[in-house]
Amino acid sequence: MSDPHLGPSQLRMTRAQFAQLLKIQAKLAFREPFAVLGLGLPVILLLVFGYIGQQNPGNVGDSGQSIIDLWIPTLLIISFLSIAISLPSTLVRDREIGWLRRVSTTPLHPSMLLAGQLVFDLVLAAAAVLIVIGGGVLLFGASLHVQILTFGFSLLLSIAEVFALGLVLVALTPTQAAASAVAGVVFFASLFLAGLWVQPAQVGDPLKTIMYYSPTGAAAKAVLDSAFNGSPSYAGLLTMAVYTIIFGFIAVRYFRWE
Repeated sequence: MSDPHLGPSQLRMTRAQFAQLLKIQAKLAFREPFAVLGLGLPVILLLVFGYIGQQNPGNVGDSGQSIIDLWIPTLLIISFLSIAISLPSTLVRDREIGWLRRVSTTPLHPSMLLAGQLVFDLVLAAAAVLIVIGGGVLLFGASLHVQILTFGFSLLLSIAEVFALGLVLVALTPTQAAASAVAGVVFFASLFLAGLWVQPAQVGDPLKTIMYYSPTGAAAKAVLDSAFNGSPSYAGLLTMAVYTIIFGFIAVRYFRWE
């Protein structure tokens, strides 16, 4: 963002342009249903599963966690996924109508457009974390035993992995119509693997293993372990890191500005 060769006036202009860009991205983002779902859907699901948990106290199977305990990490991953899936619709649309190409001819480099989108999405992700965890603990008595370092690292790696998946869809889908269709399929498949309809602790192998080592399943498991058991497994963190690297490589390799 800061070029050492820019003078003070140019640097101030760049920052002002980026701030204005963030405002525009915010307005556009709330027109996308997936971005709004990133905050709205987890709130609705938190209320639903919180109510179910109150009606069915006790642990789920041999997991050692209550219903609301198990679903908080899943709701966080759903939030991140909903926000990430807005990336294909937004950026592919901008590329399809030639907006990215036109921006490249102005002082505002296209990379700033991408950075603005990612910064705003990170703000949404942070808001989702506060809403889901705060609501789970204060309203429904979720019993978090968080170690800040491991929990924060799990969250950041989850966000990086899921956002990288969104950028893969941006890179590989040629039109907004195709991006919306593919994003919808990926979204609902990822919801299942993250444990929305059935938790991995409630099913047997091989489905449990598939869910735990899927992108969203590994993220949900890592967040669950770091929120309630102290620290996630190295296998879960490694799984997310590998997915992040693979998705990141594909996104960078095939991303096109026009």
